[in-house]
Amino acid sequence: MPAQPSPEAQDDYSSLLNALIPFAEEMLKKNGEFFPFGAAVSTAGEVSAHAIDDDDEMPESEEVIASLVQEFQTEARAGKIRATGICYDGRIVQEGKKVDAVIIGLEHVTGSGSKTYVPYTKGLFGGYRFGEMIITFDEQKIFATA
Repeated sequence: MPAQPSPEAQDDYSSLLNALIPFAEEMLKKNGEFFPFGAAVSTAGEVSAHAIDDDDEMPESEEVIASLVQEFQTEARAGKIRATGICYDGRIVQEGKKVDAVIIGLEHVTGSGSKTYVPYTKGLFGGYRFGEMIITFDEQKIFATA
């Protein structure tokens, strides 16, 4: 069972969410979609953005996520980061039906992992409406190998 986030992890998760969610919302409003991207908290507590540029104009989301995981695993093994967030556009089941959602996988060096979901709908005139944040525990992929 995944660990309950420590106070330090909760602070780092807040910093990551504050960096990732507004950018995802901005990209949706501007482009109607976005490619997966991430952010990390360094051991010094600084948040930095991460994206993968593999010269493919339309990369598969799974490939981008796998590349971000690999990049973060390398940084975690080197002791450079203490928390990560990977953000992507996906679908979740809510009240029995599939809905679009901004999904953020969060991990911390202290052993906790979670998934944060922000459901959204696109309005008739192109505007987006974002729902309440849903948080669940998740297994680690990045720090589990550090």
